[in-house]
Amino acid sequence: MLVDLNAGQMSLRLAPNAGGSVVSLIHHDLEILRTGPSESGPDFNPLQFAAFPMVPFVGRIHEGMLQVDAETIALTRNFPPEPHAIHGQGWENAWALEHATETTAILRYQHAPDSWPWAYTAQQVFELSPDALTLRLVLENQSDRVMPAGFGWHPYFPRNAAQVMIPTTHIWAPDPDTGENRPKPVHGREDLSHFQQVDTLNLDTTFSLNAQSIQMVWPTHTARLEFDAIFGHATIYVPPGEDYFCVEPITHAPNSMNGSLDASISGQKWLKPGETLRGSMSLKLEGA
Repeated sequence: MLVDLNAGQMSLRLAPNAGGSVVSLIHHDLEILRTGPSESGPDFNPLQFAAFPMVPFVGRIHEGMLQVDAETIALTRNFPPEPHAIHGQGWENAWALEHATETTAILRYQHAPDSWPWAYTAQQVFELSPDALTLRLVLENQSDRVMPAGFGWHPYFPRNAAQVMIPTTHIWAPDPDTGENRPKPVHGREDLSHFQQVDTLNLDTTFSLNAQSIQMVWPTHTARLEFDAIFGHATIYVPPGEDYFCVEPITHAPNSMNGSLDASISGQKWLKPGETLRGSMSLKLEGA
């Protein structure tokens, strides 16, 4: 099942059954996000799509081991050959279409306890306008105990001689043996707070931010990604030899639920039973 939204010359296609993913975002004939598969079955690969949600956590949980109070929880290691758990469950499961109009769609994912032993509900609310896509993320803890929580969005942008400017302040470099993360000030090539050519970067890195706006410039257009203050971090993924790059607003640093840093630094949230986490972002076009 595919869902199409249209507003002026902007079109958005969604694949709820494929991890609640975005298939395409197009303005006139211009690909704002790289276009994903037009069909998807039960064996879909979210990494092939234009964007997907990360919920109820983002990034890697080291070796899939989660420490909550005195309990050790072994999560599914869902990104072989890596030994870690990554990006939660939403991106790998079907979402239901709750509501749709010409310009809006609400997708819902209901999680029953499994290796992640909490029940929760997640929503994506998409709103399309002639020059922007707004996404609202909602996460509700439906279990009877406190749940570690966070979310983010994982869009894929075409490179096409793009430049990026991101308000980076600190870089998070996990220890490969322990997974421990500590922020360090950015220096030199790590500093993305001024425009850099995407093709000169090689990153799979999380940064702390001091502002909620990321600017991307192509020869054909400019886009600005603006987001709520709850998204205090961003993961930047620029793999060598590919024709895309990813700029991912996220609520917390990787593996932060296993860390001891204050939430004001790591961004880690803990939801009480029935409590809800909300955040929104907008991808706005300029000069397209």
